[in-house]
Amino acid sequence: MSMAGEVRIALKATLGSTNPCESMIECVRRTSRNVKHWSSGEMGLRWTAAGMLEAERQFRRVVGYRDLAKLAVAIEREVGATATAHEVKEAVTV
Repeated sequence: MSMAGEVRIALKATLGSTNPCESMIECVRRTSRNVKHWSSGEMGLRWTAAGMLEAERQFRRVVGYRDLAKLAVAIEREVGATATAHEVKEAVTV
């Protein structure tokens, strides 16, 4: 069975959207917009972390979260199959 067949439609719809990432990025921008002088890269990281903590408050449970374990197993299986096929191809060409 393919990876797409094992993952339910609800989880596919959630992970197929960029909305959660865009929402988090907007919270980071909103949190750090009044900073006028960035003294270092470390300061930027702190403000980014503060924005992400703020965004965390509005996060909701991922629709289809129960299928995340199945998705992880399917990805590992797919990556393993791809790696094995690549190793065989290299062995044949050497």
